[in-house]
Amino acid sequence: MLTQITISHLVTIEKLHVELYAGTTVITGETGAGKSILIDAIELALGKRIATDKVRHGQDKADISLGFNLQNVPQAKQWLTLHELDNETDECIIRRTIHKDGRSRSFINGTPITLQLLRELTDLLINIHGQHEHQALFKQDTQRNMLDKFAGHDDLLNSVSDLGKEWHSLSSKINELKQPNHDAHSRSEFLKFQLRELEDLQLKPNEFSELDREHKDLAQSGEQLEKLNLSLQHLADQEDHNALSLLKQTLHLLESLGSENPKIVSWIENLRSNIIQLRDLEDELRSHLESIDLNPERLHWVEERISTLFNLARKHKILPTELSHFQNKILDELTAIETKDTLLEELEKKREAIEKRYEDAAAELSKSRHIAGKNLAQEINSFIQELSLPNGKFQIQFANDTARFSPQGIEKIIFEIAMNAGQPLQPLAKVASGGELSRISLAIHLATAEQHTIPSLIFDEIDVGISGGTAEIVGKLIRRLGKSHQILCITHLAQVAAQGHQHLLVEKNLRKDTTFTHVRALSTEDKIIELARMLGGVKMTQKTLEHAREMLEKN
Repeated sequence: MLTQITISHLVTIEKLHVELYAGTTVITGETGAGKSILIDAIELALGKRIATDKVRHGQDKADISLGFNLQNVPQAKQWLTLHELDNETDECIIRRTIHKDGRSRSFINGTPITLQLLRELTDLLINIHGQHEHQALFKQDTQRNMLDKFAGHDDLLNSVSDLGKEWHSLSSKINELKQPNHDAHSRSEFLKFQLRELEDLQLKPNEFSELDREHKDLAQSGEQLEKLNLSLQHLADQEDHNALSLLKQTLHLLESLGSENPKIVSWIENLRSNIIQLRDLEDELRSHLESIDLNPERLHWVEERISTLFNLARKHKILPTELSHFQNKILDELTAIETKDTLLEELEKKREAIEKRYEDAAAELSKSRHIAGKNLAQEINSFIQELSLPNGKFQIQFANDTARFSPQGIEKIIFEIAMNAGQPLQPLAKVASGGELSRISLAIHLATAEQHTIPSLIFDEIDVGISGGTAEIVGKLIRRLGKSHQILCITHLAQVAAQGHQHLLVEKNLRKDTTFTHVRALSTEDKIIELARMLGGVKMTQKTLEHAREMLEKN
């Protein structure tokens, strides 16, 4: 439910804050006061395309914020959670800033958002019906969705939709497999040649990387042997001038000095420890030297193998490390070519089973739609009669859908109406005028009110072209709709305005040659004065005031 509107620097509005409540809220004002400015602001906040003249003269930008309570709108709360835009409360703030150069930014709960995502959310929150916003009723998708919501057969609908989509997916794969491929045989032979070439190599997983490491070790073994032998000579094997011999001589010299000096004793201990460590190193060097295998034959084989892999990889324009993956890829393609007929047969059997399931589900959905269609048409017709269209007749027509296995079912739904006696029923768009369509829209919403999940409905002067008793009936029906939905209704008729649970008055005034628009909530006495103005025009008499009071007290 829409709970508040805050606007700054929009057209003739400087600053405005309006609190809104459940039930039916009527919006009135004198001609030219700008009664639609609140609706314009709501539409702009919800993503409507911006005109460059919407920012108040002398200001850089306009700002619009809408507050919503989502306590009874679980689908909107789920949407916010899905897109990580929830604030762990039932409140949601939608804000849009509009710059005078036409740029704008939109936010949901303080997070910048694209207009596409914004419209996804607002489609769950508000439905606006203006004098020129009824085109949606002309669309067969809208008409079908209205009937399906009224019928409440969501499970059937989802089943038909899923089966239809699966049928089309299988058909696409089958058609692709059936495409003539004159090169299939030559392609198969070529792949077999490539596969034999790769299989002859008997590739092992990660073979190239392991060969590369082994080659480095074998290539460096000669250099390692030479340097290790030289290291061993310096350490122990060279006569009289190796490291161990010199350290032993140094140790003997220090030991000959005696053991009375603590420093000399420490030096002797360090030397003995170092000599022991170097003897261990000598043993390790000798052991490692014995393990080094100068294997020129193995080195040659590894180099030949690496060269073979390099050449084959270059031939296929891949890296040597990708040869194993390339082999698997060829095998998969070859298998697909050779098993094409088997796969095609399997897919066709699967599609045949889907067709049977679809036909059963679609027939059941069609039966449910026909039953619901009669009930919905009866409901709408009763409201049409109340709305002073005595000769109006509404009917839901079903036509075969020529599209095979449509996810929407086997029929098209067409809303038809005849506005005058003796006229044939025709599609809605061909018959109804603006004022009539407004009343038909109201009748449809009243008939489907219990199925509507959108909590807020806005009617912008749907009473155009009616007056008197019909206006009073429209007002009562809108008030009735306000029991299940939040209704905002702009009206110029006192009979409609008198039915509001709340009443907002739009006023325009001049200050220092500058226009300002204000909106205020009316008290009971203010409502009477406003209704009297709407009834009596410029000259307000005691009679019109009494009439206005009587209209209000009848609710």
